[in-house]
Amino acid sequence: MGNLPIVAPAVAGALLFYLGSPGQRWLRAPWPGRPTRIGAAICVALSVVFAARALQPATALSVVVTTLMASLTAWPFIGALLERNRARRLAR
Repeated sequence: MGNLPIVAPAVAGALLFYLGSPGQRWLRAPWPGRPTRIGAAICVALSVVFAARALQPATALSVVVTTLMASLTAWPFIGALLERNRARRLAR
């Protein structure tokens, strides 16, 4: 199981932040801003709490922030791939 309970809420929070942003490319329209941001903040806070219980404080913060950075970097690239695949299907 490892660090999955620590990083899963951080990844979910980052995904919520992305899906609530106006520039997201996964959905036709972004999710409502305020509720999505609140949910994302709750997920990130849970991740910090879980990490603080399992790791030293500095390590916990580093793990959560690194997970958020990696996730927030990956979602737009995944969105671009999804958009390219949609365009290919429509071109056929």
